[in-house]
Amino acid sequence: MKIVTLWLFVFYFLACSHNYQQQSMPDAVTPNNVKKARVTLRVYSGRENPSWNLSEKQISDLLVLFGDLPKSESFIVPDNLGYHGFQVELTENAAEKTQEIVVYKGRILYKSAEADKYFTDPKRRLEMFLLNSADSLNAELYKSVKDELEAEQK
Repeated sequence: MKIVTLWLFVFYFLACSHNYQQQSMPDAVTPNNVKKARVTLRVYSGRENPSWNLSEKQISDLLVLFGDLPKSESFIVPDNLGYHGFQVELTENAAEKTQEIVVYKGRILYKSAEADKYFTDPKRRLEMFLLNSADSLNAELYKSVKDELEAEQK
């Protein structure tokens, strides 16, 4: 009986510590309360970056992808020349409150009024999803960003 109790305690402890490592997007941001999401491809330094809105389905898919990411240490978001990630501004239904997600090289910064949180996406699924959500990028820019994302995965 003591061994069974000990094993149950060990499994419970491991499950709790795993959940701690898998910190996900705050519960307040769910597909139900995000009204809109505006994506900006951060690629230019001297002119306006391309932007587009996500559909309701794309918002839901984005938040599902985001919800499975493990947390990471803090990092500085670069502002270099050329491709330097995606910025997603999320607007909630209630009081037009906004949060921001910045995605670059498999690292994610989630900014809200409460705190900044950091996540990692080694396979860069979020970046590929955001790139593929763009319906108005010219073919040359799309290919350039896609090539960069795929080259760094190899």
